[in-house]
Amino acid sequence: MTTETTQTATEAVAKTVLDDMPARTLCNSVDDATAFISRCQTDYADFDSYPVAFAGCTEDGEFDPAVYDDSMQVSIAKLTERGEGKNSSTIKAIVIYPSPRIDSILLTETGKAWAAAILAKELNHVAVRALRKADDADSFAAAIASIPTTIGEFTTSGRESTGGIAETYNDLWQIIKKAMGQKSKAFALANLSKKELRKAMESASYAAAMYPLLETRTNKKGDAESYFEVAATFGSLIAKQQGKDPAIFDKMLLTRDEKQIDVTGDDEDEFDLDAMAAALAPAVDAGIEAAPEPAAAE
Repeated sequence: MTTETTQTATEAVAKTVLDDMPARTLCNSVDDATAFISRCQTDYADFDSYPVAFAGCTEDGEFDPAVYDDSMQVSIAKLTERGEGKNSSTIKAIVIYPSPRIDSILLTETGKAWAAAILAKELNHVAVRALRKADDADSFAAAIASIPTTIGEFTTSGRESTGGIAETYNDLWQIIKKAMGQKSKAFALANLSKKELRKAMESASYAAAMYPLLETRTNKKGDAESYFEVAATFGSLIAKQQGKDPAIFDKMLLTRDEKQIDVTGDDEDEFDLDAMAAALAPAVDAGIEAAPEPAAAE
């Protein structure tokens, strides 16, 4: 009698730098950076196969203490070369470089001027974001009312539109989607896009309307459980583990029961099947031929 070993669907799929490693991780110290790199070498089988662009290292390939002093943190990023077609992107290099601390930048007049220019640009993005989408008088008035007018509004609710807090979601959403899909077949089959996953995590009412099997479910213990709430909790956890700002996930958990997202669209009340069929005619005229009739059996 022989025993065959087969890979089951529950076995973990090997993680790769391209698909699973965060785009950029900011480490508070050299020790933290060294520990993170060690985890990457363990977690991603292909990590050591890519060239490393290491700025500020010694001849022995170690962190130079003259560069990585108390004024610096350590950034570790993957440099992705985007291809034109599906699955055509590749990793060009792993980049390690010193990242000045905010308080260190502000110690010099040059640093203050540079930071002020960057901040002014981001503050403008926050202020005008809603106005760009306004297309009538009512929405324009609502957009004006949403413009932050205090420091607190710019640095808390408003910062979701800036790069930092949104970047955390951008870096982690695929990891969250894959992990949830491995635990739930229904979640995997939903195959949520980046935008749809975020909307469902942000609003319980939206998730219940669009994805009721994932939002209004009962777990094995008989308790009500939302997969999207679990996803947001998981997002906060891994953000903290990777040294990222978990604020976007924490806010989802805090406000998703109250936040409303419009689920209505421009769907037509009736289907004009003849018109729908007629709309396909140009494709046939352009040279897309119908499949041939099967040959008769001899």
